Amino acid sequence: MFERRAVVVFGAVTSTISAITAAILTGASWPYLWIVAEAFLFVTRMRGLVAVDRSSPQQAERRYAKLLFLGIIWGTVFGLGSFGMISAGDHVLVVLAAINVAGAVGNIASRNAPLPRFGILVMAATCIPFTVALLTYGTADMWISLVMGPMWLTGMTFVMLQNHEITVRMIVAELENHRIARTDKLTELPNRILLEERLEELCASLGQAEGDRGFAVLCLDLDDFKPVNDDYGHAVGDKLLGAAARRIHNAIREVDSAYRLGGDEFVVLLPQTSRAEAFFVGSRIITALTRPFDIGAGELVRISASIGSAVADVPDVDPQILLDRADRALYAAKAAGKNVYRDSQTGAGG
Repeated sequence: MFERRAVVVFGAVTSTISAITAAILTGASWPYLWIVAEAFLFVTRMRGLVAVDRSSPQQAERRYAKLLFLGIIWGTVFGLGSFGMISAGDHVLVVLAAINVAGAVGNIASRNAPLPRFGILVMAATCIPFTVALLTYGTADMWISLVMGPMWLTGMTFVMLQNHEITVRMIVAELENHRIARTDKLTELPNRILLEERLEELCASLGQAEGDRGFAVLCLDLDDFKPVNDDYGHAVGDKLLGAAARRIHNAIREVDSAYRLGGDEFVVLLPQTSRAEAFFVGSRIITALTRPFDIGAGELVRISASIGSAVADVPDVDPQILLDRADRALYAAKAAGKNVYRDSQTGAGG
């Protein structure tokens, strides 16, 4: 929220107009320093925002930190400018400074809910010089600023903290909805949506890194799952799917990922994997699924699995074509008698 360009532009325009007004009414040189500082900060912040847009997530984090630092510097410069306006002793400048600071604090509180500590620092940098200037203005009744200033700042802080809580709840809810939409409820594995996203990422990055060995797609189908549903009921079938999903997950490497497409169909993605390694992982999954399942059916339930694979080892691979190749290899495995592994290109299996 703090990176909106319109806010940066509005702050620069406000400061520049105030500095020009102070220069005209006072004839002093300090407003010109304010103008130069504001111009420098404006250009630097805008360039920083452009750099963030063009950055990778790792680079963006460092550049965001720079933007936060520049925001604090801007608040300090703005506060010092307000100090100069009040110290000039011109009633017009005093009123203008008060309007500027009130508007700036309200704006900072409203748009920095995600980063309340940053917002508090910027508000303090803006308000402290302003308050000190009021106390030294020469009017005895200005002591009231010691009461109203902290009250105003505290009130804006509470507003920002409340907005922070609301923002966090919204972010958590959005992330949870994102997770639910991409997770199979029965097995807790990622679903087809996340599979397509991850598969597109792997295809897009294929061949970009030196030594990239490609990746493998395994299409997996549970053999003889329908008889389990027919003989024991869908509740037992659902438990079997959950137990099978856990075994698949435990049989693959940490860098691999398993997905449930629906029914008893699963897909496994194996990044940085050769054909031989894909065969090894597929065989391990088959071995894991052939062990009997104790899922509360009154007896051990036995199934097996058939797997078809496709390996992407050249750039510009279409994700859907890759899935289709692995799926055809799966049908070949089924036709070969089930409980076997087949590769789409070599036809090798076991």
